[in-house]
Amino acid sequence: MRRALVGAVVIASAAIAAAFARGPLAARGAAANVAVPNPASRPNGQTAVSARSRAATPGSIGAKADEPAAAASGDQGPKLENLAAYIPAQCYAKTKRADGTPRNACATCHQASREPNYVDDSDVQLEISIPRFAATNRWTNAMTPPPAVAIGERELLAYVRTDNYRGGEAVTATASYAPDCHFMPDEQGWDRDASGTATGWRSYASTPVPGMFWPTNGSAGDAYIRLPEPYRRDAGGAPSEGIYALNLAILEAMIRRADVPITATAEATLGVDLDGDGKLGVARRVAFVWPPAKDRPLHFVGQAAALDRATAGWPAAGLYPTGTEVLHSVRYLDVAGGRVRPAARMKELRYMKKLRWLTYSALDLQAKTEQREKEQNPDTLRHVYGNGERGVGTGTGWQMLGYIEDAAGTLRAQTTEETAACIGCHGGVGATTDSTFSFARKVAWTAPPRFMALAEPLRADGRGEYRTWLEAVGAGDDFGSNAEVAAKFFAKDGSLRPAMAKALARDISVLVVPSPRRALALDRAYLALVRMQSFELGRDAFAGAPQIEATLVQDAATGITSALPPAWQR
Repeated sequence: MRRALVGAVVIASAAIAAAFARGPLAARGAAANVAVPNPASRPNGQTAVSARSRAATPGSIGAKADEPAAAASGDQGPKLENLAAYIPAQCYAKTKRADGTPRNACATCHQASREPNYVDDSDVQLEISIPRFAATNRWTNAMTPPPAVAIGERELLAYVRTDNYRGGEAVTATASYAPDCHFMPDEQGWDRDASGTATGWRSYASTPVPGMFWPTNGSAGDAYIRLPEPYRRDAGGAPSEGIYALNLAILEAMIRRADVPITATAEATLGVDLDGDGKLGVARRVAFVWPPAKDRPLHFVGQAAALDRATAGWPAAGLYPTGTEVLHSVRYLDVAGGRVRPAARMKELRYMKKLRWLTYSALDLQAKTEQREKEQNPDTLRHVYGNGERGVGTGTGWQMLGYIEDAAGTLRAQTTEETAACIGCHGGVGATTDSTFSFARKVAWTAPPRFMALAEPLRADGRGEYRTWLEAVGAGDDFGSNAEVAAKFFAKDGSLRPAMAKALARDISVLVVPSPRRALALDRAYLALVRMQSFELGRDAFAGAPQIEATLVQDAATGITSALPPAWQR
């Protein structure tokens, strides 16, 4: 029986990092010495994990490539209050509507995967797969959202229009990342500082993941990507925007699994067949060819062409090279001239860096090993290695850390428990592409000041992705709390309004962008969480009553009778 959501949350010390330097067996021993919080200190005095499970924990999930770096802080770190913090609040959303019909928001994350993601967890749509400790919902801010802050519109708008990032100067650097993106992209997405110098970051627009990532459900966001220095330099070592653009195009082709247009490029000067036509001519696209041609494999260009493929990686479908960084700001919603737009103020700044290259076979073996171990120890929780300064390891080769507002609105480093909430999705579900979501959904190199008017993304079967999601969920969000979308898109019998489905196909903003009234209500709701500083109990903002379970029954049927295939599957 699959336990896709299992995995024990403890904090690793420097002893683990030192053990990894000695080898994996020593690391397992070090992990075994990390203390599990006293059951008496857990909510309601519950004993979260059996003795059998605790004993099996250090070896059952296994220490990953990204964990030693995340754990090398030199201190034990805080004990987590919620040992299952990596299982997000969305996993407790009710899967049945009031009339008993299924509500399948589970398919957003849990779905048939595409290699080299070998975590095929589509069966989680049908059966509740959780460790025993996680049966109790500890996301109390979602079960009982705190009252929205009573603040006037003028004062609220002044707050959300205040830049709390200021080119990174307002944010204290952590041991793993010093904020150096200026969020000042040009028309091609290249981020530059005040003097015009490129930072290496490049902004891209993407269609938001269905559900809680739609701005109508709380937040705006943008995304940036940066490759290591060798990918930004020519073969002689000189900085080259042209070479960098080509390497990003090569990566995009591999992540999106699609051909990517480029400016006319002489392939002979680079020694690579970019367009896959079997000769070195003038390429106007990077062709997605997979499996790669044995006689002319695609490779990165410039200084990156000389990197060691065994450690740095190479152009492979669904994988980023080692050292790739991804940055994502989560912002309030602003209203100006009756229109909703992303605000200057950040709620959060999220950062990921890939620390190690893992091949298809290594990823396959890891997934199979973990699944076998989870089946043998179904109540085992997942280790979270790291701390607020260095971030946490996803278990899939990436390191994650984040900043979030303090009570005064200044961005501070997240605690380990706050960051643990991120790795549940980024550290092992079927929907991700090498632990990420947005770059596989990229539509342009740009960062518009307003929400872009984009056509609805299409599934491989030709159906609209958002329409399919709305029909499967029967609501505008995972929790059925978005009354505005419900009234706008659904008829009284629960069916999707045909006129709105047609409008959505032309422009997703009719769905994903809230009304000014709802935008400000969501801002006020989130500001209450900021004032309380209780993000470890949930950070989703609600302007309606979320339909959510207080407890789950292990191995019970969700009520969903048929798993929804992923968008890429024909």
